[in-house]
Amino acid sequence: MITESIIVLGSLGLAFGIFLAFASKKFHVDVNPHVDKVTDALPSINCGACGYAGCSAYAEAVVANKEVPIDLCIPGQKEVADKIANILERDSTGEKIKLVAQLKCNGGKAEATDKFEYKGIKTCKAASLINNGPKSCSHGCIGYGDCIPVCPVGAISMRDNKLPIVDKEKCIGCGKCVKACPKILYKLVPKDKKIHVLCSSKEIVKDVISACKIGCIACKACERACPIPDSAIHVNDNIAEIDYSKCVMCGKCVSACPRKIIVDER
Repeated sequence: MITESIIVLGSLGLAFGIFLAFASKKFHVDVNPHVDKVTDALPSINCGACGYAGCSAYAEAVVANKEVPIDLCIPGQKEVADKIANILERDSTGEKIKLVAQLKCNGGKAEATDKFEYKGIKTCKAASLINNGPKSCSHGCIGYGDCIPVCPVGAISMRDNKLPIVDKEKCIGCGKCVKACPKILYKLVPKDKKIHVLCSSKEIVKDVISACKIGCIACKACERACPIPDSAIHVNDNIAEIDYSKCVMCGKCVSACPRKIIVDER
């Protein structure tokens, strides 16, 4: 009886072995060795900023299709693009402007009060579904930090005033925080630019003043103070916006703003 069982099990094992050997050859897919080389050249952050589902997916795409640009890796910048160009024997690209995330809100718990007590799920997305969120400014940061866990490099943290802050040295400009914020308060800006408008409210003056102590009142003092012809800062739809391609960071708009919503990070 034992002998028969051993024979049966041995036969089954042999049959499965033959089947697996056949299947491995039948369904074998050759992998381009360049895929591994490109994958190794990428930073392995898997942030998805390139538009693909991680570094491996981008490596496969850029190797298989010459139409896929070699400079889509935002964290890697030109250094990684040059490595890919060398591996695939393609032309290198020029230097790209490094972008980092900037929160366009400075109305913390002391500047913008709550209009009701929220007791639901503590996420910005959930809270924003109820009357645009509990904050008195319907455009302001709710402060539950949905942006923090999505950052692949841990560049965002929460301050005591219940507003997140971005570490510009860590930020890779992947844009995940931009997508995570239900209020669309994050914007990718050039890293070398240090003057920013920290407000996103588009309400009329009386509503801004009643909702936030430091919200933009569309007074256009910043426009008048800017020395650049046609101005590098304009008030559109009740909110000041900087044209970073023109801004020379003279700081005159910072001094002119009566609400102090334009800041100079230097």
